[in-house]
Amino acid sequence: MSQTYSHSPKPFSGPISFTLKGSTLTVDSGRKVHEVQLGAVDTVRMTFEPGRLAQKSYRTKVTLKDGKSFTFNSLDWKSLVEAKEMTKEYRAFVKTLCEAIIQANPEVRFVAGKPMGLWLPTSGLAIASLLAMAYLVWQAFQMGATPVALLGILLAIVGYWQIEPMIRLNKPRPFRSEALPEELLPKAS
Repeated sequence: MSQTYSHSPKPFSGPISFTLKGSTLTVDSGRKVHEVQLGAVDTVRMTFEPGRLAQKSYRTKVTLKDGKSFTFNSLDWKSLVEAKEMTKEYRAFVKTLCEAIIQANPEVRFVAGKPMGLWLPTSGLAIASLLAMAYLVWQAFQMGATPVALLGILLAIVGYWQIEPMIRLNKPRPFRSEALPEELLPKAS
């Protein structure tokens, strides 16, 4: 039995389709077709990718033992301003793919979040930015510039609202193929 997932990963790109059949995954970008033997998979990494205000994107990256990799995400771009969330399709395909990979290669690593070398500096920069904004707001209040301070508070709230999920959800951690990290999958309706 085969499982298929297809999406346009960028606003101006063509669709990429993934067809899983047994222990082989066929990746068809329209220009090239690659056959991936799932026994050659080294790592599967699931991440949260910040998107526009109303949409979130989840990404799965599969890295092979030879260093090659491919990714797919939960959004299907229709145009520069329109993207469809592929909630059910993405969830089903990730689950099926992870099960097929673990059957083909029990040694595979499943990792949630960004690599520690990327997540740690990003987290530090986010915290430093919020602390700097708090200091600037405090200084604005001290100088009697209440409108500037209120604007600073508003910007800090919006910044926190956008950055907090990216930091929290992308904390690096392992997971098991039978227990996919629910926070890194689009919410089932």
